[in-house]
Amino acid sequence: MGQTAEQMEIIPPQVDLRRKVRVLPTKAGVDDAVARAEAAIKKLSTSFNVWIEDEIDQIDSAWETLQSAGLDDDEACQTFYRRAHDLRGLALTLGFPLAGQVAASLCLLFEELPSPTMIPELLVRQHVEAIRAIVRENAREENDRIGAALAEKLLEVTREFIQAKKN
Repeated sequence: MGQTAEQMEIIPPQVDLRRKVRVLPTKAGVDDAVARAEAAIKKLSTSFNVWIEDEIDQIDSAWETLQSAGLDDDEACQTFYRRAHDLRGLALTLGFPLAGQVAASLCLLFEELPSPTMIPELLVRQHVEAIRAIVRENAREENDRIGAALAEKLLEVTREFIQAKKN
């Protein structure tokens, strides 16, 4: 069953796929699709700060509702989780990968534990405040020492907490 590299025979394909593809003529001076996409992103990036602030406002609002309603309120938990989940996905695109990492850690709490009532409110608050601080301090890169340390520590604490609750 297990063969060594010496025992294997590599058979190169006999079909040249380049002959199967039709080459389309291009117009002189037309840039490629990747360049156009990068230019579009650059143009949109001026709005990224507004969009990330909107995401922060939404997660703050959902957090306030969750605090008032309590972790045993399914609707408030679902709304808060959706806000964290959305931020996890959008943060990198909007230029805040560290905020996305903290949002991912926050999502882990809701995804890995059987009930939100098992999650300490303090740990949720720390995640929300970390996201807010990362955006406020414009900690955009993973090499931002303080932001990266904060995101890593929250993930470590989250994993330890989840592991302790599962045992």
